[in-house]
Amino acid sequence: MVPPPAQGDWVALVDSPLPLATVASWPILPGCGAVVMFTGTVRDYAEDRPGVVSVDYEVYEEAATAQLWEVAADLRRRWPVLGRIALLHRTGLLVPTDISVVVAVSAPHRPEAFEATRYGIDAVKSRVPIWKRETWEGGQAWGLDTHPLEGAPQLEGARQNGAVPQNGGGAQLGGAQRPVLSEHGPMGPLGD
Repeated sequence: MVPPPAQGDWVALVDSPLPLATVASWPILPGCGAVVMFTGTVRDYAEDRPGVVSVDYEVYEEAATAQLWEVAADLRRRWPVLGRIALLHRTGLLVPTDISVVVAVSAPHRPEAFEATRYGIDAVKSRVPIWKRETWEGGQAWGLDTHPLEGAPQLEGARQNGAVPQNGGGAQLGGAQRPVLSEHGPMGPLGD
């Protein structure tokens, strides 16, 4: 587990339970009157997949970490008044009710804290290369709620080095191939 920094932002990919109490208290600063924290949990169902018993999150760590840092930087550009930002995502095998992602933001006032937290989780879900494989009562397959990866041109180098699968096609973004899900495996990040 990457411990929270004394200063700056807290970004981490974690293969153990997320430290919610620490994440909830770490953003508190004397100049910030609002802390908003979003937690995402594993559900026991997915579209046409009742009885989900587990979700296995896979990650291209170098690109995912870079994108988490970019999301934090983007939050600071959009809301310069923010105090602290925490963006943490689980990896590995999780079961329903396990917490998979946490976004926490502090700000002087609640409107900025709420807006930045909402933007933060949406950006993590749309830009960070993390994939999930669902296991349910009827089988096992990659998640159905995939979408094109936004803002990650550094994945082209990963694709060339074999860290991101080549199959399945994708859309172009700034000269780089945006991964998408194919029947052959993970090709892009997932939605909910």
